[in-house]
Amino acid sequence: MSAVPPLSRRQGLLALAGLGLSACGGGGGGSAPPPVEPPPPPPPLQLAVSGRAVVKLSSSASRWLGLVERARPLEERSRPERELWVSGQQGQGSPRVLQAEAGRSLLDFALHPSGEFSLLQASDRALFLQRRSASGELLRELAFADPQAASDPFMDDPLQLRDPTALLPHATRDAARLAPLGEDLALAFRSGRQAVVLHRLGWRAAAGFEPQWRRLVEPGVAIGARFVTSGSFDPFKSLDHQWRLLLDSGPQGQLAVALSLDFTELAAGHGSYFGEALDPELRTGALLTQYDADGLRRGTTVLNTQQRSEPHALRWLSGRGQWALAGRVRSQQTAEGWDAYLALLPQAGQGGAGVAQYRVLQLDAGELIFDVAAQPDGRLLVAGVSGYTQNPAGASISEAAQPLLAQLDAEGRLLQRLALPAGPRHNQLRSLSPWQGAWLLGGLADGPGTHSADADPSLLRHDGYVREWRAASA
Repeated sequence: MSAVPPLSRRQGLLALAGLGLSACGGGGGGSAPPPVEPPPPPPPLQLAVSGRAVVKLSSSASRWLGLVERARPLEERSRPERELWVSGQQGQGSPRVLQAEAGRSLLDFALHPSGEFSLLQASDRALFLQRRSASGELLRELAFADPQAASDPFMDDPLQLRDPTALLPHATRDAARLAPLGEDLALAFRSGRQAVVLHRLGWRAAAGFEPQWRRLVEPGVAIGARFVTSGSFDPFKSLDHQWRLLLDSGPQGQLAVALSLDFTELAAGHGSYFGEALDPELRTGALLTQYDADGLRRGTTVLNTQQRSEPHALRWLSGRGQWALAGRVRSQQTAEGWDAYLALLPQAGQGGAGVAQYRVLQLDAGELIFDVAAQPDGRLLVAGVSGYTQNPAGASISEAAQPLLAQLDAEGRLLQRLALPAGPRHNQLRSLSPWQGAWLLGGLADGPGTHSADADPSLLRHDGYVREWRAASA
């Protein structure tokens, strides 16, 4: 394990130390000593790093965790290169860095109420779970096994499957996610049979991870690949989003899994397997399926965007009893035709399939939402990117893009865009996490567009940050 290398003051690595003031005694004669002034609060957390982007944050009362990623060229994008930052107590000091074992990719993490956390790593075919202490010490490791995955239904010709016994699809490693269930753990993944599976694993310090239940979220279906004729980078990971999934959990053990419908036969496969009336020709939007803590399937909601779209964020909104599903939709066939969208979905009742509505957020050029959070007053914060353009007939995304932080009302209507500093080239705000009465923001600046590094590989880089942000008082 290694520590984040120190950066210069100009780069603003970390300013976290409080200033102590000493009290001096007064004069004689028994007079009361002068009051002792309390020390000023520490400066807001400001962490910057060159060559990596911060793509996910989670925090407890005293620590935060950050998933950090290097830019990968198109031909290597299916094997993400990530590491986990583990802050010190109260966020102070340089964070500890945890990296994947050789031959593996670090995919995700889940922070538990105790402060311990779970890590998910993957080889091309297998999944591995780790449990670590609050400071990052390894407590347990499990080579995860799911014997049923090799026989899950596939709703098409199985001869087209490249590796049907694997726990990940052939197209990408990046098709598995974690969510905390108290000290227990939820794991969702797309297998080599292209089926989506959800597991609940209990945690006991003496025994490690203990399987509790398994559910087939979706049967395996045919999924189409997308390619570009030129380019060196995929800024929004659009070329393999159809294989990935989103997972989140609620405080009573509620779980939701969201999947893209684009370039898939998912609607037809879902309708046939579950006997629910979905249009088999539906290939735009997303499906969101909910479960309770005991694994009972509570129903599937269809989000039909009618145009190509990508889901990028799924969040349980604490105190609202809702799930937020967000991403981007191509509203128009123009260079500025991609808009951010947000759907607010209620906690499901008993079974069946419902239909969700969504709102579009239009600011300047293209927009995309990467994260959503509820504020104590019921308003919403959304994080993402805006001001980009994209080839109307292809996947090429501009180098120019600005970070997006906006405040919405309780129904998802835009109230105001909030000012953020922007760096050169491509900017993205990727993650929000509450932190000691404020928010932590994670993202990147000086990133590449699709073609930035075509002639010069050194331009395939970005600079990441974690910043403390506090909303202005009303």
